[in-house]
Amino acid sequence: MSLLDTTEELRRHRALLEELIDDPRRLGPDFQPIRRLGADAPADPVGLKATGRGQSGTALSSTLALLESAQATGLVERLDWAFRCLALDAAGEAGVTAELFLTPEPETYGSACPPRLFTAFSRGRRALKVAAEVPASAFARADLESAVAEFRGWGWRIVADDVSDLIAHDPSVLRRLEALRPEVVKLDLTKPGRSTVGTAAGVRQLLDWAGGAGVEVMAVGVDSQVQAGVATDLGATLGRGRLLGAPGPL
Repeated sequence: MSLLDTTEELRRHRALLEELIDDPRRLGPDFQPIRRLGADAPADPVGLKATGRGQSGTALSSTLALLESAQATGLVERLDWAFRCLALDAAGEAGVTAELFLTPEPETYGSACPPRLFTAFSRGRRALKVAAEVPASAFARADLESAVAEFRGWGWRIVADDVSDLIAHDPSVLRRLEALRPEVVKLDLTKPGRSTVGTAAGVRQLLDWAGGAGVEVMAVGVDSQVQAGVATDLGATLGRGRLLGAPGPL
């Protein structure tokens, strides 16, 4: 692709993103249930993971394409706030009582809610139980602790990403995890080494720390009965995956 073509594509994507930011209801959102694991677990979900998607039939219809274009055009902060408030509004309007799991993009840490969205954001914070997921990419940021403190100030719980691979290469990541004091840590079953046999060292360290700290483990990628069994064998009490419910509208 030539420079001219690339520039034109970015221009088109930016124009579409601006439209989505101005009218966030075109972003989705999709919600995927989070359930307790085990034979005696209740049927109702205890949480809902909210994800955004672009307008169907466009180049930005997928979550990944949406984020990549937002990063390339410098619109991550505006897009993230628009989606965040949309998810809060949608959950509130539907009378959701389960905890809403959101992933504030690291580029938004420390940013202020846009004035036009402040009412929706304040209303959602008061009405809903919310958990903020901290992605592994945020663990290298200097402003991580201050961002987590802000989330807690809003009354949100903290969910830490699966940082097993980071721990295996840099044990100091585990100390940073301890400083965050998350209520939940994720275990991604789609990654290598997440099994009861031959579990990777970083995974074992993460699970041992979670057990000692009384932190709940949530397995993601629970797409089969076999994976559900692996999740419970590894000590996960929460799960998210297609076996437990596919993402979709409320």
